Amino acid sequence: METVPLTPGVNRRQYRMTTNLESLAPSNMQPKPTTSLTAERPALIIEYTDPVEGFKGWLVRDRIYHRMCAGGMRVQTGLTCEKLTCMARNMTCKMRIAGIRVDGAKSGIDYDPQAPGKSEAVARFLRAIKPYVETTYSMGPDLNMEMEELENIAGGIGIPSVKMAIARAQGWELAYYLERSSILQEEEHGWSVGRLRAGYGLAAAVLAVLHFTNIENSEATVAIQGFGTLAKACASRLHSAGVKIMAIADIEKCLVATHGQGLDIPKLLLTSGPLLEVKGLDDITVKPSAAVTAAHCDVLVPAAVENSISADMASALQVKAVVPGANLAVPSVSSNILQNRSIIVLPDFLPGCGGSLSMEGLFGPVHHPSAGAVLQHIDQKMFAIVSEVLQKSATENISPTTAAFKLCHEEKSLPGTRPYGQP
Repeated sequence: METVPLTPGVNRRQYRMTTNLESLAPSNMQPKPTTSLTAERPALIIEYTDPVEGFKGWLVRDRIYHRMCAGGMRVQTGLTCEKLTCMARNMTCKMRIAGIRVDGAKSGIDYDPQAPGKSEAVARFLRAIKPYVETTYSMGPDLNMEMEELENIAGGIGIPSVKMAIARAQGWELAYYLERSSILQEEEHGWSVGRLRAGYGLAAAVLAVLHFTNIENSEATVAIQGFGTLAKACASRLHSAGVKIMAIADIEKCLVATHGQGLDIPKLLLTSGPLLEVKGLDDITVKPSAAVTAAHCDVLVPAAVENSISADMASALQVKAVVPGANLAVPSVSSNILQNRSIIVLPDFLPGCGGSLSMEGLFGPVHHPSAGAVLQHIDQKMFAIVSEVLQKSATENISPTTAAFKLCHEEKSLPGTRPYGQP
């Protein structure tokens, strides 16, 4: 890594930038193929030290091939640059598998999300990386950060939108971008598109796996680990498709249906927080949170945090498939165990690319799309990509992860082109 001169006026104690110069490819150079798209060092790392509380924060850009990079912002105790680097690489894979002309990135702060100073801490971090948010980094929500929360904090420090880099990359006036991006606030099924989009994509991946394994939606059973926005939106979509959710877990407990019709998802979704409400529910058993991995069902959906499926869990799971929604939810050792047991496991960057697909569905069309059209785009494209990966896996007798990486390598970078719509 080489140190890059800092922007004038920025405190060196707060803001350190390093870059892998080998990865700054000329505009006419295609990325060198690697076995996994994760072998190279990130192109750009910005490290922040908070002058008030001393915590660390980072912005990591995995590649610099396109006009813009994109990835979520998280607040997590014990967060490291290494963890964000892995997630930024995953974002690159998400963009490649979806055929979107955007580089992967990730940002976050090592901070207690329950601390009363969270909003102020995030504001100070955003102020430090503001030049990038305004020009080349499209930020989204991630662990312990909601989109509305991000936008409110950004607005307080003079950033019109944490995704305003899209306007510049698309060649649009900011006012036009803001008009179109407001579609994310429109509601479908009682939820804003912004809150539905990632979970909608995750659910579409599950439906594609069910289709591939010849399981009818009405006969399918699913267990979901997590009860945040991602998990809730996924559960809502699967329920509407006729899939039975037999178990769902939050950080404290797991609710298991005691009859074949599954949990009462509409009633569960009346709870606004991240904890499941037991009162008023019939025909359920309350178990420890980890019990969700012991549920007998067709598909397990880890939609909480990274490394949630241990090797021991992978050896004991009684499912046909694992479809991870959380970043890095299934470590490679666990994935290998599942593959050896003939249990389908998708790489997390694949079912996790619903948010990226929503941006394509929103900003790609020539004219403003409807909220329903954005969700339909996520649904249809995710289903098609997962189906292609599974078919390639079966035809070539390779794992879905290997098949997905092969498809990633087939996608070519187009430097200098706008991210969404026709180049």
